[in-house]
Amino acid sequence: MRLYVAGAFGGRPRLPLPYSTLNSPFSSARAPRRPAWQLPAWLRRLPWVHVGWFALLLYFDAQGWLLNQGVLIPPLKDHFWPLALTTNALDSGLFYLNWFSMPTLFRQGRVGGYLAVLALGLVVFCATRIGVSYYFEEVKVQGQNQPLRFYVQVLQSYYLLLGGLILALSFFLRLAGDYLRERDNRRELEQQHLRTELALLKNQLHPHFLFNTLNNIYSLTLHASPQAPEAVLRLSELMRYQLYDSQDDLVPLAREIHHLQSFLTLQHLRLPPDDADEAIQCAILLPPGADHACRLPPMLLLPLVENAFKHGDLTARPHVVRIKLELAPDGQLHFWVRNRVAPEAAEPGGVGLVNLRRRLELLYPERHALVITANAQEYAVRLSVQLKS
Repeated sequence: MRLYVAGAFGGRPRLPLPYSTLNSPFSSARAPRRPAWQLPAWLRRLPWVHVGWFALLLYFDAQGWLLNQGVLIPPLKDHFWPLALTTNALDSGLFYLNWFSMPTLFRQGRVGGYLAVLALGLVVFCATRIGVSYYFEEVKVQGQNQPLRFYVQVLQSYYLLLGGLILALSFFLRLAGDYLRERDNRRELEQQHLRTELALLKNQLHPHFLFNTLNNIYSLTLHASPQAPEAVLRLSELMRYQLYDSQDDLVPLAREIHHLQSFLTLQHLRLPPDDADEAIQCAILLPPGADHACRLPPMLLLPLVENAFKHGDLTARPHVVRIKLELAPDGQLHFWVRNRVAPEAAEPGGVGLVNLRRRLELLYPERHALVITANAQEYAVRLSVQLKS
């Protein structure tokens, strides 16, 4: 196996492979921007609707208190704070009447009952506010208190309008809050579904890979090859990575490369020793430190290489499989795999490639490109993924 490494892994200088058929441009979708600043979690958990409602009541109380202190009009001798607290309680009662009626009546389709409750609440609110105003002698004409009939005639339209505004405010705030809450719940369900689907896809890779590798070892044992014990040892190393080291969502690129090299070493045992080094050609071109700075999902690159050996022509010379891994300056990881097609090979694809496509759709939506070029003689794949350092 001929392995060319540059940058972080040392070794030979940069030596590109002859990929003349794979040089068409990649689509370079950028990762979505994250918000530069977010509220702390404890602030996001506060009931901001209720905080805002009571802040609004406090604002109007403070405004009324300043007016009664003679700032803009002559001071009035009345019971300001008892009246303010009482009216706050009545306003809040109407506000929360709608707030608690919406989930029990409106959202269950009982619109008639919901409107009847609001109409009754509005009538009670107006009557009570008029009674409170009369009790505290809130309206005076030339310093004289007026009879109850005067309060009813003057204030009923005002309190009906005020009550309607309170109900409208409560309705739209509740509607917006329910929408945001359902949106968050939907996102959480989608994330749980995504994690479950990714776990299932990852678990499907293990038996698929094991099945193919055992077939390779079986072919060695049939010919009593002395390389069979080393193949079993390499397989144990690969399975250890898949069972224990690949449980994380993201792994360093260096770990994935090491796993890929172990797989290539295992495939190297299937080839004649004389020309095995030339048959498998792999170039890893990375800037210094990129192998540990960049992270990607485990088992993302292996299905493409495994597919090349599964359907490739192992008798082709001088190259059976050619692989190239490169990290571009813009953070895109480019991975090329090219192999000759065996005449009797089945159509490339299968579970591994299908799972890979689905994982890319889930993990890198609109941030990846997977292009396959196939003909009767050659099968080539190029993968481009926008990584985050």
